[in-house]
Amino acid sequence: MSFGVYIHIPFCQTKCNYCHFVIRPWKAATAARYRKALLKELDRFFAQHCWGDEADSIYFGGGTPSLVPAEHIAEILAACRRLFPVSSDCEISLEANPGTLTADKASAYREMGINRVSIGAQSFDDSELAAIGRDHSGNQVDESVVRLREVGIYNLNLDIMLGLPGQTEEHWSRNLEMTCALTPAHISVYMLDLDERSPLYHHIAKRRCAVPDDDLISDLYLRTLRHFAGCGYEQYEISNFAFPGYQCRHNLKYWLRRPVLGFGVGSHSYDGRFRYANYSGMNSYLQAVEFGKSPVEWREPVESKQGLEETLFLGLRLNRGVDWRRLRQNCDATELEAYESSLREMSASGLVEWRDCIIRLTPLGMLLSNEVLQKFV
Repeated sequence: MSFGVYIHIPFCQTKCNYCHFVIRPWKAATAARYRKALLKELDRFFAQHCWGDEADSIYFGGGTPSLVPAEHIAEILAACRRLFPVSSDCEISLEANPGTLTADKASAYREMGINRVSIGAQSFDDSELAAIGRDHSGNQVDESVVRLREVGIYNLNLDIMLGLPGQTEEHWSRNLEMTCALTPAHISVYMLDLDERSPLYHHIAKRRCAVPDDDLISDLYLRTLRHFAGCGYEQYEISNFAFPGYQCRHNLKYWLRRPVLGFGVGSHSYDGRFRYANYSGMNSYLQAVEFGKSPVEWREPVESKQGLEETLFLGLRLNRGVDWRRLRQNCDATELEAYESSLREMSASGLVEWRDCIIRLTPLGMLLSNEVLQKFV
């Protein structure tokens, strides 16, 4: 079975006020030390594990991978090609923020073999971008798209966010129009997810700013589905849309429970039998790797019950849904019975639909996906 590789680049120029990811402020010296540690972690892992399958996706996520010097990315990518088989059609993705994508970096990415770039647009409205602490303008999104296409990188994703402070129906309609006008191959639409650790959570709690109410967000999400369908995009996951043939191969691995090996601070992995994660603290990660030790903080086997829960929790996110007949063939009947009862109730409520042996979320179920999917965790 092919596998994916995830490389975490944690550095950002500024931290968005909604962010709760593992990121660190940009410092050239720390970035250089981190690059060496990443290379050492890769070397150590593949010296100790016989991994004969091919990688058909490599994903540089963050953080802001486009912030670090392009030579860092090139060196890490070269190490991947040296240490394990990489398929000739490997999807090699890199996350980028508008404002960090120079012409030189775009050319370097194309030369080193990066063939997919995910641009963190979030919005085309400068007031919305300011409200969440982004350090770029809406115009810079357009500039980034043009710059990448000029060097021959056409497989582009745009991230946009629904539910931002001050976002109105008119603002969202413009975001949809601007996104489709750029004709990216792939679009990801994320609902604003507020974590108690984020500054924006407390700003809203103290009424320093306001976000759209749930009814408006629901209406705008359903409008989004119709708008993108009218522009030729196919929804294949709750938050993801693509032109035919441009679904994100790497992200599909997570939803289909395929192996993905993560490297770098805070990265998570699934090798088909175990889930494990690296230290999320930069010092702990660097010290472990530099002293020749594993940076893995925890590891747990995936037992059959957990595997079933994950299959339902992750598989129902996909428009293709879950094949109930296959589950009956491969899973314990007693464990399935309890979940089937819940799913039948959801079907009666219009949250899921059964078509022959396939079960999947309805548009209403997608809107309420957190409430639906938590039943399987």
